[in-house]
Amino acid sequence: MGRAVRTTGRDAGMKRLYQVLCMVSLIASLICAPFATTTWRFGLLFFVTLCLCTGAMWKLYQLRERPDSMGKAAKWLLRIGNTVFMVWLVSFVVVEGMIVSGIRSEPQEPVEVICILGGGLHGDQPTVNLRNRLIAGMEAMEEYPEAQVIVCGGQGSDEPLPEAEAMYNWMTANGADASRITKETASRDTIQNIQNAMEICEQKGWDTRHVTVVSSRFHLFRIRHIMANCGLTPSVIGAPEGNPAACGLMYIREYFSVIKLILRGYW
Repeated sequence: MGRAVRTTGRDAGMKRLYQVLCMVSLIASLICAPFATTTWRFGLLFFVTLCLCTGAMWKLYQLRERPDSMGKAAKWLLRIGNTVFMVWLVSFVVVEGMIVSGIRSEPQEPVEVICILGGGLHGDQPTVNLRNRLIAGMEAMEEYPEAQVIVCGGQGSDEPLPEAEAMYNWMTANGADASRITKETASRDTIQNIQNAMEICEQKGWDTRHVTVVSSRFHLFRIRHIMANCGLTPSVIGAPEGNPAACGLMYIREYFSVIKLILRGYW
């Protein structure tokens, strides 16, 4: 039998950190569980995963104190787990900092085309998040009365119609000039939103050098990079996100969207 591993202050602190994160993630999972929207489903998945991972690390710290081979294995697994966790945590803080730093609106005049990006439906109606984008888009239409508008969004697997159709219906029902609005109904993500909108601009002879994209504020950092990668001048208008709790989940989800963007080479 070997000797039991001595617990240092650092080890006790990390064990306590994982315990607290596990408990907080469990509570957050239970809060997210009753809601059916995409954002809350993401929150449930994220917090369940975080709860399981931090719970496993917490258990490893308990096993590490054993003097047998299981304790030795737990020690090596903790080294790997702590390294992975710290790399993820640093990347999360850095990326979230960049997302928050990019929430400002910066339309580059002249604005000749306004692209409003989709953001989910409740039945055949826009979500609160998407309604805020549409309101910001309609305000931009008033500010730039000569600008043409493209509403972007395809049909999700759980949606009864393309988002662009619902966006068009809501805007025209609320006083927007239908003759200025073109629907882009084929895109499935932000990159396709912008690429497909540019194809429409080219087909209609609109100047792609003066395109402004309207979306939620958490989305603007990523949109700037996509526009730049597509050869466009980044020009964006941000809309408020709405529900504070859902807003927090949107910022967390945006971290993973930025990482995905980097891996796809749009950086």
